[in-house]
Amino acid sequence: MQCYTELVPPTAVTHAVALPFLDPAANNLVVAKTSLLQVFNVTRPASDNASEKLVLVGEYSLAGTVTAIARVKTIDTKTGADALLLAFKDAKLSLVEWDQENHRLSTISIHYYEGENVITQPFGPTLSEWDSILTIDPNSRCAALKFGARQLAVLPFRQSGEDLGAEEEDGFDAEPTSATVKRRESTQQIENGETVETPYMASFVVPLTTLDPSLSHTIHLAFLHEYREATLGILSSQVEPSSTLLEERKDILTYSIFTLDLEQRASTNMFTVGKLPSTLWKVVPLPLPIGGALLVGTNELLHIDQSGKANATAVNEFAKLESEFGMLDQSHLNLKLEDCAVEVLDSKTGELLLVLRDGSLATVYFQKMGRSISALNVRKVVTENGGDVVKAAPSCITKTANGSLFIGSEDGVSSLVGWTRPTASLSRKRSHARMLGQEDDEDDEDAVEEEDDDLYDAEPETKKRAMSTGTVAADAVTSFHVRDSLPTIATINDICLGKAQDSPKDKLQLLLGSGRERSNMLTGLNRDIVPESVHTTILQGAKRAWAVHAVDPKSTKEDSPFDNLLFVYDGEDTKVYDIAQSDDGKPSYVERSPPEFEQDGETLDMRTLANDTIVVQCRRTEIRTYDANLALSQIIPMMDDETDAEFNIVHLSFSDPYLLVIRDDRSVQVLSVQGKEIEPLEGDGPVLEKKWLSGCVYSGSLTGDNPTLFLLDANGSMHVFSLPDLSSIYSPPSLAQLLPVLSLDGAQRRAGTKEAIAELLVADLGQDGSTQPYLILRTAVDDVILYEPFRYPPPKESDSWQSNLRFRKVPLSYIPKYNDTLAEEESGRSPPLAAIRVGSYQAVTIPAAPPLLLLKEPSSLPRILEVRLPKSSNKVTSLSPVHRHGCERGFAFVTTDEEVQECQLPRDTWYGTGWSVQQMNFEGREVRYLAYHETRGVYVVATCEDVDFYFASEDHRHPEQDDISLRPKVPQYSVHLVSSKSHKIISTVDMPYLETITALMVMPLEVSENTHEQELRVVVATAAQRGEDMPAKGTVMVFDITDVVPEPDEPESGFKMNLVAREEARGAITALAAFPGGFIGTAQGQKILVRGIKEDGSCLPVAFLDAQCHTDTIKTLGGTGMWLTGDAWKGLWFGGFTEEPYKISVLGKSPKTHMEVVSADFLPFDGSLFLLIMDANTDLHVLQYDPENPKTVNGLRLLHRSTFHVGHFPTSMTLLPSTLAPFEQQQQPLTNGTSETEEESTSTQLFHVLTTSLSGSIGLVTPLDEAAYRRLSALQTHLTSILEHAAGLNPRAYRSIESESFAGAKGVVDGGIVRRIGELGALRRADVLARAGTDAWGLRSDLEIIGGGGLGYL
Repeated sequence: MQCYTELVPPTAVTHAVALPFLDPAANNLVVAKTSLLQVFNVTRPASDNASEKLVLVGEYSLAGTVTAIARVKTIDTKTGADALLLAFKDAKLSLVEWDQENHRLSTISIHYYEGENVITQPFGPTLSEWDSILTIDPNSRCAALKFGARQLAVLPFRQSGEDLGAEEEDGFDAEPTSATVKRRESTQQIENGETVETPYMASFVVPLTTLDPSLSHTIHLAFLHEYREATLGILSSQVEPSSTLLEERKDILTYSIFTLDLEQRASTNMFTVGKLPSTLWKVVPLPLPIGGALLVGTNELLHIDQSGKANATAVNEFAKLESEFGMLDQSHLNLKLEDCAVEVLDSKTGELLLVLRDGSLATVYFQKMGRSISALNVRKVVTENGGDVVKAAPSCITKTANGSLFIGSEDGVSSLVGWTRPTASLSRKRSHARMLGQEDDEDDEDAVEEEDDDLYDAEPETKKRAMSTGTVAADAVTSFHVRDSLPTIATINDICLGKAQDSPKDKLQLLLGSGRERSNMLTGLNRDIVPESVHTTILQGAKRAWAVHAVDPKSTKEDSPFDNLLFVYDGEDTKVYDIAQSDDGKPSYVERSPPEFEQDGETLDMRTLANDTIVVQCRRTEIRTYDANLALSQIIPMMDDETDAEFNIVHLSFSDPYLLVIRDDRSVQVLSVQGKEIEPLEGDGPVLEKKWLSGCVYSGSLTGDNPTLFLLDANGSMHVFSLPDLSSIYSPPSLAQLLPVLSLDGAQRRAGTKEAIAELLVADLGQDGSTQPYLILRTAVDDVILYEPFRYPPPKESDSWQSNLRFRKVPLSYIPKYNDTLAEEESGRSPPLAAIRVGSYQAVTIPAAPPLLLLKEPSSLPRILEVRLPKSSNKVTSLSPVHRHGCERGFAFVTTDEEVQECQLPRDTWYGTGWSVQQMNFEGREVRYLAYHETRGVYVVATCEDVDFYFASEDHRHPEQDDISLRPKVPQYSVHLVSSKSHKIISTVDMPYLETITALMVMPLEVSENTHEQELRVVVATAAQRGEDMPAKGTVMVFDITDVVPEPDEPESGFKMNLVAREEARGAITALAAFPGGFIGTAQGQKILVRGIKEDGSCLPVAFLDAQCHTDTIKTLGGTGMWLTGDAWKGLWFGGFTEEPYKISVLGKSPKTHMEVVSADFLPFDGSLFLLIMDANTDLHVLQYDPENPKTVNGLRLLHRSTFHVGHFPTSMTLLPSTLAPFEQQQQPLTNGTSETEEESTSTQLFHVLTTSLSGSIGLVTPLDEAAYRRLSALQTHLTSILEHAAGLNPRAYRSIESESFAGAKGVVDGGIVRRIGELGALRRADVLARAGTDAWGLRSDLEIIGGGGLGYL
């Protein structure tokens, strides 16, 4: 019984499309990341010269793997904008749109074609093993999905103005005559008792061979532009193309054009072009002024126009070797077109952009002769013009409404790229158009062309203008630049746990090797923010500190933007310090005692108003104001005018020129700047009658920069008042119910569960000027709830800002911890939520120990992260902003050692995943393996870079090298020592040519046979593949890290690697593991050997096992001697190792005879031993070794407990200990705050397994006991049926694989579903918890464990 939770969502972009999605005038980008869908606004910030930004609108987890995404123009969408068609594995289609009423994704329909009525080959591959192809007609008449071997599903869409009734009567009511054509869905829906036509018609499935018997092997297909009917261009062949049989299967591809009759479900073959190069792999339809289609091959580009005329261009020297098709020779470009992306760059000239697999750019120009294309010209974009702005291989490309290009990548950062041309070339275009005399009637001719031009019409006059502009474009120079990007940690090659220098002893760092080739990064992950300490000052008795910027309007000196005053409260008095700059660049704090400043007593807060000209001191029972020189201006006591009763201040909120004060009698007072003083505002009605718990004064984008008062009353309702008249303008009911959507027309629920809301704050969150307003609520149990505002129906320009205002709950994965520091506050009150400017972020501080920051990046959801502070600061609960020279936009806190520490957010760090991610470019090398040497405190990193391949000297079949310039590439490996402080390379050892590193570990080895002393050594396994007919060789190398003289000013460089042992073996060494006793476990060929190091440095095998298969994974469980191996064919083996005598024995094998094991690891729990496997189908298998079970045949057959579909291709699995107690101990009642006995708390150790994947996702597998499994499983069942799932997909069907072969199997709990319980309202959530047999506190404990709360050392 386990639970799988996704700690970090996938970050690799697989598909993207630009479309107006939120409304008809919107500029949106929809991005798919394997199983995650994100909707962005492409916006330009208000600041001058600001670049475009990708601002996240919504993020939705999908219960499926996206294989394609496309835009569809359907009739009667809710927004009037375009809809979105998503394709998933196993032939599923989902049609979705944007729901403005609820501000989220809405599913129109779902279509599936993987049923039993689809005819497939009886012994052929399954549907999931075939790549599906989705294409949309440019006029949105239909969509086509090619799935399986040769199945084509056609989904027609209704068009405005067509006779719907006639279509249904003539075409779709009758049953299809063909047995292979199946109806999939109804074309009518019933809403409110009325029959409503759907935007789609009945889809049908036909084999491609019914269109033409020659379409037996379809390579690619796409709908073409400028045809009256939906027309498909299909690239296919009668036999399977094969590079190994090139001489027999040269030029076997054909390109056919088929026009589809959707009413009759028939097709017509218009023409076929045969004998095309066999390496063509993609059809790219081209709009006017070019038309036709571009066929992309690995070595050539080929254009076929609407009449069937073909023009080809060879882009490397292999094009003419593998094809006899006539081509224009541009082989000097040496381009590799595998996996490239193509998009129209300039719609006026038809110019195309090519993004190659290495990220380089090239442009394609079309030359026209008369009315037809005469040639294709390809030009590489040089580095000076931005040819290297894209660093990673493209996975998708799409053009936004304003002409920018979004280039997605699975291997690195995805970029929003803009392009420009010199003004001179544009002026030449206009002057040439004037010469032709066509500028005046240009718009009219374009309109005629859009309506009437097709294959059968005469060539319009505008084609001549396209020819002339295309000629000018060929001479123009296009420059590219990155406008925005989506950061990523994909692909994850390897991970290791290490320790950064100067970090606390109990804190580790998760280091990743991510990315490919030029986009490769060395990525460090922490679960909290690790600030950079700037300066520490000892101020005696300091408890709290505030830095302010006071401005003297009478001063003639130029005002500095930095803070100039520091106020420190020491528990009794408030001291004043002037902030100055010393000669050495460090700050100096000079204490002074202004005569009129009140230093005695407690100070609650220090702020400024009136553009920093009024300094405000908030004390327990009064407010004092001063000028910039701290001369007293006002004293405003908190007293009742009638009874003279004195009140204490319990809550404060500043927003220039207003100050909100809430007193302990729950009354409110709003002070406003009037001249040089602040005066209370007079109000009546609700603002005086009600009792208030919390509130804030907000001025920002939500209210149109108008200061507005938000208050929370004692009943948990929110009231909004305008300033300065304090009139009520907005009050949504049922805030305390925490409904998914808050609106004025929501029903007031008097009965039912309500959440005890303690605090309310409205603040802007964002980065670099791209901010969004949020409503932030904090409950009495420290839960944080976020709402984002939206407006429905869309308001008019004359409407006020609160018209049609609604709030949508934002998903937030945050589990608060018990805070004993807040409970011990002298005042009995925790510090309030506060908006803060820190670094480039507009953030919110959340009081805790350690304090928390609520951050938001434009391309991600808001995240809450802890701020890592030194142990002397474990009583710090809040942060204060500080802005001075040398610590710009930083923050300060006071430690228990009476130190004021000033810090800044670390540079080159982003937080969009919920983790602190810091990435370093590793000198253009690809990081493949990582390890940490604990004794030396350095990382050992294996990297590779591509070099040209040449035949080895021992290869006698190739005495001479091939005479080619575009040589194949092979990796050249190196091993580096990397500093844990600066992440710079200290020492390097280069591997021999053609020797590939297959594994790298730092393990304790026995270095002396006499003393049996063990020391940490670096062990490297390699495999040498020297040629196709030469046997592979393997090598085991052992390195020691020794001390050397460090480089000047680089004390961490005093280490070097020395080779102490090297053993060559027959067969590749494919895996390593540390065996007990200081031995090395290796997978060599089809054997498993255990080696030891002798005194002379040689390696001596001491035990071996004939595995009879290729082993790619070896793991051992601590010092127990238990091991497991995984191979690519036979599954998993489990066994033990003993030293006296040396022996490797097999204890059990996986029950499945065929399983491609990619990664595996142990998971011990509660006296049982589980073994986890991740296979090539992205499935997680849970096996158990239980020799007492009779079904295991004395343990020889491992029990297959459950299977869980993860959906991400795995790269590693790592067993990690947890700092939390197991579930059963979490649920035990506490006595005086501690468990009953100390032995019980340490009797059972909880472990997790951390998984990583190529898509950048990081998952956590947690073992569950029986009670926890029942609770979480029941929760999952209820939430699956209650929650709304994006795209109409079924999470249960997505995660489950097949029924187990024996009864009593229990599946893996999907932690992602359980963590979505926060999306429910308070009443519904309480009902679900009651049905599952748990409560809020028990759920919080469970969520903390499965959410990685036990990984606190990260």
